[in-house]
Amino acid sequence: MNSRERVVTALRHKPTDRVPFDFALGFSPYQLAQFKAHTGQEDPNDYFGADVRGTSIGPTRLKTDYSRYIDPASLPAHAYIDEWGQGHIPTESNDQYHSHLEGYVYPMLGLHSAKDALDYPLPDIEAKYRYDQVALDIARHHERGLAVMAGMACTIFEVAWYMRSMELLLMDFVDNQEFAEVLLDRITEKRSIQAQRYAALAPDVIMFGDDVATQRGMLMSVGMWRKWLKGRLARVIAAARQTNPDVIIFYHSDGDATAIVPDLIEIGVDVLNPIQPECMDLFALKRKYGDQISFWGTLGTQSTLPFGTPQDVAQDIQERCEIAADNGGLLIAPTHMVEPEVPWENILAFVESVKKFHR
Repeated sequence: MNSRERVVTALRHKPTDRVPFDFALGFSPYQLAQFKAHTGQEDPNDYFGADVRGTSIGPTRLKTDYSRYIDPASLPAHAYIDEWGQGHIPTESNDQYHSHLEGYVYPMLGLHSAKDALDYPLPDIEAKYRYDQVALDIARHHERGLAVMAGMACTIFEVAWYMRSMELLLMDFVDNQEFAEVLLDRITEKRSIQAQRYAALAPDVIMFGDDVATQRGMLMSVGMWRKWLKGRLARVIAAARQTNPDVIIFYHSDGDATAIVPDLIEIGVDVLNPIQPECMDLFALKRKYGDQISFWGTLGTQSTLPFGTPQDVAQDIQERCEIAADNGGLLIAPTHMVEPEVPWENILAFVESVKKFHR
């Protein structure tokens, strides 16, 4: 069984030779440097034999001027403005420990009306030229027997608040609803086209996601999530499925999203990620929903992976593999990026334990 067969089979709730795995968001810059020092290699996925590779749309050719919304002169020298107009302030380059962390500058802070939301320039993520590399990536990885996931994280809610700020967007949901409707509908329309473009190229998995939960429960009420985000997410998923009914739909939200699991199943989500063990109970979810949805992640990056022993990591992997032995439904991965605090021995224990456990 090659990696592609293993991943698709497991996520369709059937037994496999072993549980598939990957490294989720990858290695932090510091940890990647440590990997290279230990192995002399460049790619942890290839070195460790991870089962999944990712792809996403190529860079835009547009040169949109967002200076009306953010004054470039007000940003630090190392900051940049992305294709959505959002300002990013990376960690200083001399701090390689957590250098993937950034500060944000919100371009839509001064906007108020529905016309403002309608006039704001959005990127050309629907443009066909941006999918040329996606097609090449899928063909190349499939030729190697690897599963491919096409990424569309920060699908609607996150990309909206990255422009507007979370505080103002949540306030818009209550007292500036016309603005919020125009903004979210415009994003949803573009994401629906992106989902169709991806699905037509036949990756194994399409990744959707918005962080809508904290580790103490939903970030907003379930009712508010249903009103503003559920239907729009359903439209994007339906657009992918209309083009490719067989594509596997993956949904990511950090935190405890247990309250909306039935809703996600209802609108067509096949896989939930990352199932943080610090706040979600994988075993309870598997018992209750395991015949309807699969789980991807589950290895705690706030607990076992950085602070456990290699034996703790191996035990966690053993327990997770056992619940997937008969009917699949699991792909094991760290629940977030492999951060600098993770000992090298724990990374080895993770990979070795997954590969060692067979049905």
